[in-house]
Amino acid sequence: MNDILVDLIDDLKKSNGGHILYQYDQLDCYLQNATSFILAGVRNGGHVMYVENDRNLLHMKKKLGKHLSSAELARVHFVNNFDFYYSNGDFNPDTVINYFRKTLQPHLDSGKAIYTWGLVEWGNVEEYIPKVEEYEKKLDKFRADKGIISVCAYHNGNTPDDLKERLVRCHSVLVTDHEYKYLKN
Repeated sequence: MNDILVDLIDDLKKSNGGHILYQYDQLDCYLQNATSFILAGVRNGGHVMYVENDRNLLHMKKKLGKHLSSAELARVHFVNNFDFYYSNGDFNPDTVINYFRKTLQPHLDSGKAIYTWGLVEWGNVEEYIPKVEEYEKKLDKFRADKGIISVCAYHNGNTPDDLKERLVRCHSVLVTDHEYKYLKN
């Protein structure tokens, strides 16, 4: 199993969390990294919010069931990414952040560490670019205030260059299928 995210999580736990941009190319690497991230979060005693498409949700539930006890699996909160990002019928950054906050608040109140993973997929992405940037900036502020380690995953080939440039400015770490680098302190 690829340990790049495990090493990164260990490093980010020492600070105030982290906002990770994951630009992936290969689905098998993506799923392996998501698995490593979730297992590390649970094994560190935290709760993991895993926002994903239906196909990958099914795969991940089966895979995690082989590695986690039922008590550990109960700390992984599976959310359909369409329902998450379109919780108000369209993509509205404020609505999504409020949904995010409301969903995580009971776990934040418990004092446990929070880890989030969100796969972001769009149809006609060009019209969403300013809204995505606004969302990522608001997520970064909320995440930093709460010490959350958060991964925002985008398929590299389906993400326009303009959005990639904006995303790099909103995140502190860039992860690819096989490595990571810090973008800012």
